[in-house]
Amino acid sequence: MQAQDIQLDAQEKALRMIRLHGLRAQAIALQHAAEMRQQGDVAGLDQWQQIHAAICELRRTSRHEAAHG
Repeated sequence: MQAQDIQLDAQEKALRMIRLHGLRAQAIALQHAAEMRQQGDVAGLDQWQQIHAAICELRRTSRHEAAHG
């Protein structure tokens, strides 16, 4: 998978997480990342870190748009 595809996949999963878990999405993504770290799953850890970052970015941009839109 190319870097752009991985980023889009993380963004799609982030949107799904926000729809499913609302404000808890960030915390749940961090929890999954911690589990992957504990299991030594580097690929899983990387994926959940990317999903967490995408959730943070989506939240940041939506707050910005709400404040200035």
